[in-house]
Amino acid sequence: MKIQTGRILILVTTVVLFIFIGEISLAKFFPQKTFSRAYGSAIKCFNKSSISMFSLKPNCQMNLRVSDSDKDILTATNSLGYRGEDFETEKRKGEARILVEGDSFVLGFGVEDREVFTKVLEEKLGKDVKVINAGYAGGMGPDGYYLQLKNSGMKLQPDLVVFSLFVYNDFTDVKDNDWWGSGKYGEPDRVISNVLFVDDSGVLLPKDLPYIYKLPILKNSQLAVLAYNGFEKAKEKASWLYDRIRFSVFKPETPVATVSDSNFLGNFYSACLFGNLCQRKAMHLFDDVLSVVLAARDLVESQFNDGKTHFLVMIIPSDFQINANLKDKYQDTGIPYNAADDPNPNPQRRLAEMFDQNKIKYLDLLPIFRGIKDNLYYKTDGHWNALGHKAAAEALYNWISKTYGSDSAR
Repeated sequence: MKIQTGRILILVTTVVLFIFIGEISLAKFFPQKTFSRAYGSAIKCFNKSSISMFSLKPNCQMNLRVSDSDKDILTATNSLGYRGEDFETEKRKGEARILVEGDSFVLGFGVEDREVFTKVLEEKLGKDVKVINAGYAGGMGPDGYYLQLKNSGMKLQPDLVVFSLFVYNDFTDVKDNDWWGSGKYGEPDRVISNVLFVDDSGVLLPKDLPYIYKLPILKNSQLAVLAYNGFEKAKEKASWLYDRIRFSVFKPETPVATVSDSNFLGNFYSACLFGNLCQRKAMHLFDDVLSVVLAARDLVESQFNDGKTHFLVMIIPSDFQINANLKDKYQDTGIPYNAADDPNPNPQRRLAEMFDQNKIKYLDLLPIFRGIKDNLYYKTDGHWNALGHKAAAEALYNWISKTYGSDSAR
């Protein structure tokens, strides 16, 4: 009995030692994204909102570093909850204002304050023009941009509102929200996210956390997180192989875009947005986007009676629409591998048709960016780098100069 007890003790000691060494080694050489590590590095500048997914806390420091960056991107919101220097709510005499609504592209993930396109544009336009960065100020989708503009943005008396649309997740982010209320175009009075929430510390979290993060002890274990991630990747690969075999043997009779449960045939919404096949469920995303754009346009233009344009939609392309060498990055997402070769791709083509029909002014950055030889995006992250922000600022400056001439944005 003593011998057997001794063996058990040795075995337990060995296992514990192995776990200890494994935890230390992983933490030092191959750190995993444990819950505490992920939570500790998360942005804690989100405010709960009664009308949209979130707003940004005033005077809050945050790190906008992206995976490709070799340094932290430290910035802060001002006293009104916007990225950039402080400014008064009331305009100065002779001051013109441009308000830019949008997501993380507008906020400027991955670039310093001086490199964000809103700041670059402001410097190009001169001291009498204030460009306000409302990125993330009302959420991360166009329904949130509209509600922020309606409830807060218009109080800043903008002379021009730039309503940005990123052609990738700006559509799918709308899909994840419930809309309450209905205006003239079907636009919401408020939105509630079905997938995200803001906790009491100001962190934006998924409502359905990965299972490993729900386990009190294992959620901060390097080995447990590594094993869980490996299992999830293996499960995804097995599902992909199963679909590949299944659809090779049994050819589906339905179009690609209608097969929503297949990794092999591509994601349902991506197939609609970037291909030519859409069903009612996905086509409704375009209708939703148009409704909030129309409502935002009317909201802005109703403040003026001078015959000038005061509302512009800026269409932001994705990197795979410009760079043809991103197949590995976007494999099995439903995105066409020839997206960069299509001269008039979706969703830009459909957006242009809708905006032209409704007399909405827009600036499509895709043909402009395709004409620039420099790489404008981070390699793996997908946000603009400093050159991308510079190119966006130049495109907006040229549009403003052409539209307003010597009057700038006024």
